[in-house]
Amino acid sequence: MAAAPFGLFERMLAGRYLRAKRQHGGVALISVISVLAITLAVTFLIITMSVMNGFRETLLSRILGVKGHVFVDVRNLPQPEIDRLARLARETPDVLHVTPIINAQALATADGVAAGVVVRGISRADLQSLTMVSRSIRPGGNLTGFEGVDSPSVLIGDRLAAQLGIQQGMAISLLSPQGAQTPFGLTPRRKSFLVGGIFSVGMAEFDSGLIYMPFEQSQIMFGRGSGADELEIRIRNPDRTVPFMMDLRSRLGPNVTIYDWRANSQGLADALVVERNVMRLILMTQVLIASFAVVIGLLMLVKNKSRDMAILRTMGATKGSIQRIFFMASATLGLLGLALGLLFGISFCVFIGPIQDFLSATVGFDVFPGTVYSLDSLPAKVEWSEVAIISVFTIAIVFSSTAVAAWWGSLFDPVEALRYE
Repeated sequence: MAAAPFGLFERMLAGRYLRAKRQHGGVALISVISVLAITLAVTFLIITMSVMNGFRETLLSRILGVKGHVFVDVRNLPQPEIDRLARLARETPDVLHVTPIINAQALATADGVAAGVVVRGISRADLQSLTMVSRSIRPGGNLTGFEGVDSPSVLIGDRLAAQLGIQQGMAISLLSPQGAQTPFGLTPRRKSFLVGGIFSVGMAEFDSGLIYMPFEQSQIMFGRGSGADELEIRIRNPDRTVPFMMDLRSRLGPNVTIYDWRANSQGLADALVVERNVMRLILMTQVLIASFAVVIGLLMLVKNKSRDMAILRTMGATKGSIQRIFFMASATLGLLGLALGLLFGISFCVFIGPIQDFLSATVGFDVFPGTVYSLDSLPAKVEWSEVAIISVFTIAIVFSSTAVAAWWGSLFDPVEALRYE
């Protein structure tokens, strides 16, 4: 009996064995367990990698939306030199914006409640260009009095406002550690400001400890004179900071300190990469373990169908045909598990917002607290290249393990199988 490889006859037998009931020698329960194992492994692999991709993209987008991409240290430089460096930086290709910035720490107090904060001195026009901040100001707040002469206002994060118990239009007192020299010695500078607006960028690090102050006021408050701390540069592609810094270095000279957002947040960037690679390795190992269930099901199928295969061998079926029948029967389980895993994993990522809300309402507490994870909601981004890698890896693991087991199953002796029949 000669049958075409992977032809109708072989496919019919493979499908029949998968559908066979237990009393007929089928392995229905093992088949269900095999599909379920592959489905769960692929589902959790896609969900985990998508959440980590979304977490990284959301976190970095908010960091880059508040901070710059490249920085030039201009501390202790005179104002004419700062203006010269800023002009040269603006002439560099791919530059979108150059902003003089003052960064300082201070103690914020209101009604007896205190909190350590980071104060960023910036001009009103430059703050307006930070759309992630300026567009997140609560209704009723604005930047109208941000550079007011008589009563300048500041912009604070919503978590900080909640901690201090203040609202827009109320006063906040700032205490600078850089003291002023007086006849009685060095005394800290203290000044009160009106809260002109409360912003929320959705990242706890900024919403709970960042205050925007008018640039001139911060120069006075922190004793910067007419200078600044750094030039904050935004470029078209934040991922290409290295070639940009090389070009910028050739323009500004070798004596100027230049660094990018990666150096500014090196620990976070490295942690995200390492965590992503480790989680991918762990979850791919789970796919490998899940493939063992498919192999076990195949071995049981070989044992239960040894008599049938012996009869087919005596009728002229080749070892290759037997091997292909076993292979197709088990590989079908792996492909079915992969398809269901892709469906469930991608669907979970697409509807992750409603699912998170449902789980929080069911258990009675926030399952993704922003104070712990720095973000207000659980992000997820399905990268189709990642899905392709997962699919190819799963198919390779299932097919290779199944092929080896099917090859072993085709080596039985039909005479031994029919000896006692």
